[in-house]
Amino acid sequence: MYDVVIIGGGPCGLSTGLALQEKGLRYVIIEKEAIVNSIVNCPLHMTFYSTSDRLEIGNIPFLSQDVRPNRTELLKYYRLVTERQKINIKCYQKVNSISKNAESFTVLAEDRNGNTIPYESKTIVIATGIFDTPRQLGVDGDNLAKVSHYYKEGHLYYDQHVTVVGGKNSAIEAAIDLYRNGAHVTLVHRGETVLEGIKPSLLLDMRNLLKKGRINFHPNSSIASIDESNICIKSPEGIATLQNDYVFSLIGYQPNISLLQSIGIQTDISSLVPSFNPETYESNVENVFLSGVVTGGVTNRVYIEDGRFHGMKIANEIAQRLSYVQSNL
Repeated sequence: MYDVVIIGGGPCGLSTGLALQEKGLRYVIIEKEAIVNSIVNCPLHMTFYSTSDRLEIGNIPFLSQDVRPNRTELLKYYRLVTERQKINIKCYQKVNSISKNAESFTVLAEDRNGNTIPYESKTIVIATGIFDTPRQLGVDGDNLAKVSHYYKEGHLYYDQHVTVVGGKNSAIEAAIDLYRNGAHVTLVHRGETVLEGIKPSLLLDMRNLLKKGRINFHPNSSIASIDESNICIKSPEGIATLQNDYVFSLIGYQPNISLLQSIGIQTDISSLVPSFNPETYESNVENVFLSGVVTGGVTNRVYIEDGRFHGMKIANEIAQRLSYVQSNL
């Protein structure tokens, strides 16, 4: 029996574990992939826009070579924190169900060998983030093997016809990197421009590439269909069919709604923001808390910089609640 089961081993889940650890609470983190898997899925040579100090957890300093860390440095930092602080995390275990008992919860997880592992706890913290559930295009062919929702590096796509869908930082960064690695790049965005709201470090490069026609840009457009060798783009001028080898659909991510709804957590129908108390981060389901990016739904208003502090409030509330229960036994 644990005091708390945390579902999700990203930066915010780790931070919550550290906060619970400081309170002397018995906890375990269950993560279906590697620790901080959302960062694992980032481009290999990515430099983060946030400064190192804003990505620290558990009051443990993070010193990077430059002001803004790269992916390798950040992964190393979270590994070191996990090891040195002896964070109790179980990786490669997928949570299949959560059920509420009279005074506790039962969480059933499955490991890589198909074994079912039960966990009992008095409270639950869901810190699953959003990056494991990409938003879908919803068109014919969006499930083909050549369609991906995560971008790693451009070398594999040299001399290939690659379409990038999206207009935010991840899509712009992928389009620029693909071009630099010799791909024939088409960028499709439902908005009129991609030059607003992106990182300053990307703005100059993208403006120049678009101006010189190095990237084939389709504004005010969407994907109509995808097949093995072509892609159809719907624009105000009509349908255009282009040669295509690979598609990167980088249009955003969303919370694991099925997991939230399975235990009765309510979510806003449009923003997918779950119901929770902003003072304690307790959801509308008693003794089930939410931590990190998952609290922002699809609004993109909650990041690691903010979510890393949620665990402190959660730990305070759970510690007070369990202390009150124990003092009345």
